[in-house]
Amino acid sequence: MKSSVSFTIIVAIIFIQALTPFTEENKKGDFDWHGDAGAIDIEGDWAHRGYSLNVPDNVKSYWLAFRVAASTEDDKWRGPFNNDGDKCWHFHGIINFIHRAAKMLHDFFFSIIHF
Repeated sequence: MKSSVSFTIIVAIIFIQALTPFTEENKKGDFDWHGDAGAIDIEGDWAHRGYSLNVPDNVKSYWLAFRVAASTEDDKWRGPFNNDGDKCWHFHGIINFIHRAAKMLHDFFFSIIHF
C-alpha cells in the first residue's frame, strides 16, 4: 500500500512540473541601471505603492529585473515572460538590508529587459 501511495505522489509531482511554465529565477549578474542595456521601461518607488510598466506590442518576450536600494544582494531576475496580455505580479521576500529600519522604507526598482 505504501509503495502505491508513494508512486502516485511521485507521478503527481512529475505531472505538475511538466505543466508548470518554465521561468528562470535569479539569473546571476546585476542589471546596468544607469546605462542602456535593452531596458524597455524602468520604474522605482517606495515599497507598497504599486508599479505600472508598459511593454510595446512588438516585444514578444521580456525579463524583469529587481533591486532594492542599500541591499548587498544581487539583482533578482524573473522571466522570460511572453507578451501575450496584461499581467499582475505580487512579489514577496526578504532582502538583506544595511539598516533594519530601512526595511519599511526601502527604495525598490525594477526594469523590463528585452534581449
